[in-house]
Amino acid sequence: MDAESYKILEADMEGKGVSVQSNPMELPEAEAKAVFDQLVNEVVVPKFNKMVDALGAIDLTSDAAKPVSSATQAALDLKVDKEKKTGSTTENKVLSDNNYSDGEQQKVAAAELARHIHGNKAVLDEITEKDLTDWRGGNVLTKDNTIPYEPTGQYNPATVGYVNQKVVDIGAADMTKAVYDPNGKARDIFKYADDTRIMLDESTGKKYILGVNETGLYYREVN
Repeated sequence: MDAESYKILEADMEGKGVSVQSNPMELPEAEAKAVFDQLVNEVVVPKFNKMVDALGAIDLTSDAAKPVSSATQAALDLKVDKEKKTGSTTENKVLSDNNYSDGEQQKVAAAELARHIHGNKAVLDEITEKDLTDWRGGNVLTKDNTIPYEPTGQYNPATVGYVNQKVVDIGAADMTKAVYDPNGKARDIFKYADDTRIMLDESTGKKYILGVNETGLYYREVN
């Protein structure tokens, strides 16, 4: 609506009305009336009626009752409704708090909790960053270990290769089974030594043990 076009200007009243007549009162009654009504009939009424017609074309429906366009409705559907801050009845959430509702936040928390529920959760929860570093760095011995490892503390684990070499280095290998029982007989060495000293007198069938003591050689009959 162009409001300027409905204004009554000086140009609209020029040459009209009583002021331009020499003596309107001397005119016949009908002509005199027309002179007095000229401004209203020819200027005010047309402008007024034109404005009324323009106002009639305006939609005076209240904003609350007006429908919205499809594009506007689509944009509104994407809007996130304001939500009160947790524990507050007056303050609304802002993006710095979180950009989703408490309900969605609870769903995410539940999903995260479910992801960490497993049979050995208690064990896995005790694993520290140092544990992971030690494992990745090889600071552990496994059953199939193939890397040389030398313990540095009294209670550090040792590999079989390390122990075997240590036994050889200290000379303890002289007392190993490989030296004194290479054939795997697993005999009582003391009984075996005694048995080898027993002699048989074939003429009498008696058995004697031969030995040495502080007085020299001796023999003794045994059963």
